[in-house]
Amino acid sequence: MSDSARAMSGDGVPRGAVLLVDMDAFFASVEQSQHPGLRGKPVVVCGDPGRRGVVTAASYEARPFGVRAGMPLQEARRLCPHAEYVEGNPDKYVALSLQLLDLYTRYTPDVEPFSVDEAFLGLGRATPLDGALEIARTIQADIDARFALGASIGIGPNKLVAKMAAGVQKPRGLTVLDEQRFCDVFWPREVQELWGVGPKLATRMRSLGISTVGELARAPAPALQGAFGVIGPQLKEAAWGRDDTPLIPYHEGVDPKSMGHEVTLAENSDDADQLEAILLRLSDQVSRRLRGEGFVGRVVAVRLRDQAFVTRIRQRALSKHTDEASAVFEVARELFRDNWNRESLRLVGVTVSDLAPAPDAQQGDLFVGPGRLERLGEALDAVRDKLGEAAVVRAATLRQQRRLKHVPFGAISGRSVPKSASVP
Repeated sequence: MSDSARAMSGDGVPRGAVLLVDMDAFFASVEQSQHPGLRGKPVVVCGDPGRRGVVTAASYEARPFGVRAGMPLQEARRLCPHAEYVEGNPDKYVALSLQLLDLYTRYTPDVEPFSVDEAFLGLGRATPLDGALEIARTIQADIDARFALGASIGIGPNKLVAKMAAGVQKPRGLTVLDEQRFCDVFWPREVQELWGVGPKLATRMRSLGISTVGELARAPAPALQGAFGVIGPQLKEAAWGRDDTPLIPYHEGVDPKSMGHEVTLAENSDDADQLEAILLRLSDQVSRRLRGEGFVGRVVAVRLRDQAFVTRIRQRALSKHTDEASAVFEVARELFRDNWNRESLRLVGVTVSDLAPAPDAQQGDLFVGPGRLERLGEALDAVRDKLGEAAVVRAATLRQQRRLKHVPFGAISGRSVPKSASVP
């Protein structure tokens, strides 16, 4: 596809541009960049390669074999046994992501992170789409020169078009689309390719005779609203490449919607004691992260995935916001007991949502200082900050200590844990 498509608004006036920078196979490419021996080879990034888990990222050399992110590691090994299986390093990827954001701000202050490997850049009305092309080329070259990494960049009049344009050519692609060109490219494609349309929604659309993006664009708005509610007309607008979602620069701050942790077990388990011990450890982990980032939450959810890969998510609201591990665990345990059918599980997770800044959500009595649990939490955080996450563990998990060593615990600090501080 040509990258020089002329970009005009409906009245022929050049419009401002939005870029979506999408790092190509980010985690795997980082490993290849930093370890020359991996270059040109199929690379699969995962958790501990010696344990069960899922694929976090696959290099472009691994993808022709069918390896994809989210695939069980066992399946990936069957498809591509000769790949290099590398344990991921989240700290490293996040640090590099922050460096990339810093690079983007050299071109515009309007940078909105979309994920650890994607970011929207707003160039303003003074820069039309065709003018943004040279800026995008320069950003690609800058990323390659500084980090030896590839990026695909989509350019459009809004975030939706830019996001979808970034996926047209990969890796190291550069695609410019205005709304008309968006329609030319995407209307013949399956409706599930439209950003925001997942498998379940696509299935419902097909049952109504809507199989392509173009058919969605031409569907009557009242019929869509009747079938899908308020999102029906919005989906129709999206099918035309129209999107008025604002770009929010990250320096303005965007609060997270939820915080959670989950773990894939080394072996499937139907041991109630072990599973509840994992829930306790995960609840402690989530609560520590809430305190560390200054939030409290009110809705607790558990995620249970069985050996057939069937996932159930159940949630319940607390009476008030909290960052205390005991309160989170109490609800998580109730949800687990109410919804676990004694089947063998391979994954367990805990998430807290409905977040609010801690000072605003916790309105204590005027003459009452911090409570005992709050002081305890702060003390534990201080010890772990100094000595590492394994320095202190809850007594209820000690019986399962040998079986829980693979469970990531607490905020990731990158520090080594002194042997004297570890639980034997």
